[in-house]
Amino acid sequence: MTTCGPVTKSLLLLAVVVALTGQGSAARQKRRSEKVSYCCERVTIKQITETIVDYTMQKKNYQCVNAVIFKTESGKSFCCKHDEPWVKMKVAELELHKRFALASTPSS
Repeated sequence: MTTCGPVTKSLLLLAVVVALTGQGSAARQKRRSEKVSYCCERVTIKQITETIVDYTMQKKNYQCVNAVIFKTESGKSFCCKHDEPWVKMKVAELELHKRFALASTPSS
């Protein structure tokens, strides 16, 4: 097993900071405009074992709590505690994946 070098760690930290500060892509703007039929009133700290394909950040509002809502390949949604280390890492991973996907898409 190899360890992450300083450059990789710096890039990952940068991705986490960007993801959590709300400076984002058009995809994030689209997610904000989508209607959510429910909000998370409780969150889990347990790591999700299903394949996670997307996420939405939820801010505290009325009965809703601060949360990251992960969407899985099977279509399920999980309300997760926003400041758990594994949640931050997963958000950073998803953001990096989106950025690389956008960068590798040929422009028309």
